[in-house]
Amino acid sequence: MAHVIGRKSKTALLIIDFGFIFYWLLIALNLIPHDWVFQNYDDPKVRAWNWSFLPLDIAASLTGFMGIKGKGNLALIVISSTLTTVAGGMALAFWGIQGFFNLGWWLPNIFLFVTGLTILIRLVTSQRR
Repeated sequence: MAHVIGRKSKTALLIIDFGFIFYWLLIALNLIPHDWVFQNYDDPKVRAWNWSFLPLDIAASLTGFMGIKGKGNLALIVISSTLTTVAGGMALAFWGIQGFFNLGWWLPNIFLFVTGLTILIRLVTSQRR
């Protein structure tokens, strides 16, 4: 059986999966400096919005870790890549609606969105061959 995803995609998923976990550890331990947080972070509704991503991000990480283990599991990689794309896209949409443009927050979420979508496109096109 061939590998489900290539080395670059596997590396990108690992970076994202560890990144999600690292981000949530920083948030839970309140280690992100206040001047680095996104706009209106002190608003309880914005904090709740941010925390609403926890299950999504952890599900993306867990399915990603399990999906790339060994030769890979296509279904788990599709789930992980989809959740990653959604997480990045939802953050970008929210901040765009809010008019908050800060590259420190936009670039990582663009990376999530584009990487997840790129992996999904590669998986779909490779299945057509």
